[in-house]
Amino acid sequence: MNPSALQPVPWSRGRLWSAFVLVMVAQVGLIFLLSERNPIVPRRSDSTTAFHLVADAPPGSPIAELLDIDDPTLFALPDPRGFSGQAWMTAPPLRLPSRDWTEPLRWLTLPRSDLGAVFEEFVRTNTVGPRTFPDKPAPELSEVAVAPVPLATKSMFRIEGDLAGRELLTPPEVPSLRHTDLLGNTEVQVCVGPRGFAFSPLVIGSSGSKDADQRAYDLVKLFRFKPAARTGPGSPRDPSELTWGKIIFQWHTLEMPATNSAVARPTP
Repeated sequence: MNPSALQPVPWSRGRLWSAFVLVMVAQVGLIFLLSERNPIVPRRSDSTTAFHLVADAPPGSPIAELLDIDDPTLFALPDPRGFSGQAWMTAPPLRLPSRDWTEPLRWLTLPRSDLGAVFEEFVRTNTVGPRTFPDKPAPELSEVAVAPVPLATKSMFRIEGDLAGRELLTPPEVPSLRHTDLLGNTEVQVCVGPRGFAFSPLVIGSSGSKDADQRAYDLVKLFRFKPAARTGPGSPRDPSELTWGKIIFQWHTLEMPATNSAVARPTP
């Protein structure tokens, strides 16, 4: 059997257009056969719309209630006709109390028989018994002798560090300073060479007064120490040998001179 004979034969273009036109004619014929050919008559409404002009509806009437229901702002804005009209629009006026108000005179209602009852109950329930321990006199304080603290009468200085082992040849005189308050100590770090001259002074502790610190700085330059001894009879002195230390000045202050003298009053 030949398999090519079993395959369907495709339709031609003319055959397709003929089938399409035949289907369209059949649908149009069905529409005309099944459609109603009677004329269209408009239906009449069962009720007619009536308009009524109301100048002011009486309260409580059906028209007034209808107008209240149809009002679109009845529930959006405060209105005396709404559900909150009794609370918002008809609130009672607020009465403020006067500042000159005084309380009316009222007498005490406590009877005279109750006066002193609390004190009487206190005396009856609180009894004082005999003393367990006798009273002792207060202890007498003994006098403690305190040695008087010596007060400085002039300014002094002291040497600390490795420089304290060097002999001081020319100790300068440290003067007393005039100031309105007590001054602290001035600490000056200094280096002494083999020949005994002090150089490179540096103030490392201030006394609270720039004048006092400057005075200590100038006095350190006047210090002369004993030269260092030679290591041998013929060996030259080592110039790199330096001795470091601190010189602490303890200042003694004097009162400031009076600038304004009292004016003598004329005798009457």
